[in-house]
Amino acid sequence: MQLKQWVAVVLLAVVAGVAAAQSYPTRQITILCWSAAGSPVDIYARTLAKLLTPELGQNVVVENRTGGSGIVMVNMLVRGATDGYTIAANTLSLATLFSEKTAQFKSEDLQMVARSQIDPYGLIVHTSTPFKSIEQFVAFARKKPEYLNIGGPFAISSHRVAWEVFADVAKFKTTWVPYPGGGPALTAIAGGHIDAAATNPGNVKPMIDAGKVRVLAVSSDKRLEDFPDVPTYKEKGWDVVRYQWRGIMVKTGTPKPIVDRLASAIQKAQQTQEWKTYLARVSQLDGFQGPDAFRAQLTQDVKETDAVKKKLGLVDTQ
Repeated sequence: MQLKQWVAVVLLAVVAGVAAAQSYPTRQITILCWSAAGSPVDIYARTLAKLLTPELGQNVVVENRTGGSGIVMVNMLVRGATDGYTIAANTLSLATLFSEKTAQFKSEDLQMVARSQIDPYGLIVHTSTPFKSIEQFVAFARKKPEYLNIGGPFAISSHRVAWEVFADVAKFKTTWVPYPGGGPALTAIAGGHIDAAATNPGNVKPMIDAGKVRVLAVSSDKRLEDFPDVPTYKEKGWDVVRYQWRGIMVKTGTPKPIVDRLASAIQKAQQTQEWKTYLARVSQLDGFQGPDAFRAQLTQDVKETDAVKKKLGLVDTQ
């Protein structure tokens, strides 16, 4: 092919790409979710999908792709197209994945679109347990190292990193029981199958109202409005403040106009009363960030999480 012909082909491809981006979207959009149905991130994805449908003018659906602590879903995303029709819900747990041997992706393979919310962690126990306070729980765990089973999302997740950091600071050890998402972990604690769950407290309010579980402590900087009687780790003398975040990403190479269109639609969706009602219902905080700020957030989180994983021996050695 002659140079002029090659240049013409390239220009036509660029023009076609720009035109496609400007008309986006013209068909259904799928949000991939790495966690099981009923988990906090699944509920987030489905809430956002419902609000994005009118904003984008096309149907937005959620598809759960569990496995590998999220690796299966991200591998699927990076093997797909860069047309913006397959996007993915992510969480701070994404920062734990890049150092795993089975991850077929790097941070550079993912384009951050928008961070939506921040959400503290909590320690939840069944009401039948003798633990009425976080001090009682810690005292027992110190006496019997690795005796208590703590359930949470995945073998390696931001929930586990946050929990292990707290256990290290408070000087006790437990046994982690992985579940395919926060929802299954909550089902397990409600059924009394594990001693405690390390997950997001806002999602247990119905279980609290039903008298099934209680929250012993939360990882926020100050007490939550929905749980005024529940102390923070920090106020009890353990300097641990951590928040989960959730957001949306696409594959790197997705045209900027599409990324910007998605980010704008998410920001508008988060200004609706339905979104604000959802946040209040699950005790979460709005934490919108656009593409650039979200990328900076992820870069910082990856650095911090890798350091924690190395310290705790959680790096995949297979």
